[in-house]
Amino acid sequence: DEYISKGLLNIKSLDVQVTERCSLKCKDCSNLMQYYTNPQNSELNMMLKSIDRFMECVNQVYEFRVLGGDPFMNRELYKYINRLVEYRNVENVVVYTNATIMPKKENLDCLLNHKISLEITNYGSNLSKKHDELVELLKLNKIEYRSRPPGVWNDCGTLKKYERTEQELQRVFDNCCMNDVPSLMNGVIYKCPYSANATNLKAVPYVEEEVIDLRKSYNHEELKDKIKNFHNSNKPLTACNYCGGRDYKSKEIEPAIQVKKSLNYKKIV
Repeated sequence: DEYISKGLLNIKSLDVQVTERCSLKCKDCSNLMQYYTNPQNSELNMMLKSIDRFMECVNQVYEFRVLGGDPFMNRELYKYINRLVEYRNVENVVVYTNATIMPKKENLDCLLNHKISLEITNYGSNLSKKHDELVELLKLNKIEYRSRPPGVWNDCGTLKKYERTEQELQRVFDNCCMNDVPSLMNGVIYKCPYSANATNLKAVPYVEEEVIDLRKSYNHEELKDKIKNFHNSNKPLTACNYCGGRDYKSKEIEPAIQVKKSLNYKKIV
């Protein structure tokens, strides 16, 4: 509405995936970490350049969501965080962690900013082994945080092609709790974390019309229009035909079941 009335482009959130590496290996992870056999950190310069281009085109971002894997697996996390908090037109930077790794040195110092908070998923003492120690550290340094159990998981962390009709695909998209959570990965903004990682794993086709490729040389107005149209789009994604779905009809499963090695899946040709 503000874009139409005032020309403002305000964005609710943007996921910034700083690594594919995770300290847990949950069999049913909805972000598909269980399929990576050689997980990598994101390329720093590409990520920072991509974020700069995006931020030049928007008036405000309410929240950056810094994700992995677990972000603290990336020893250069602080370089991303320090850039994110510099933007005047961003209100919050939330770092998501499973409380298995204690931030140290620069990765701790970068959290000492009023824009920063941690979102901790507490999987219990057997998995989130550093939870209590991490909470004490955050309290000591007056860093905002929220700790919650994993809650309900859906059976959506699969890479299986479904033969859905157009109507079924639209239902999957419309009822998905993540259909408005854009995710930046390797210079490309995807509509959701699932589509980002499924494409990155080459388990679903890359569809240029469904993404914002910040590596391309769009001029300012072209990129701004692409961002606006991207966020206003309600069309189902190619990835929706591979996802188990995340709505009230999705099967509920036990969260955080661990596997010993990466799961197999079929890559596209």
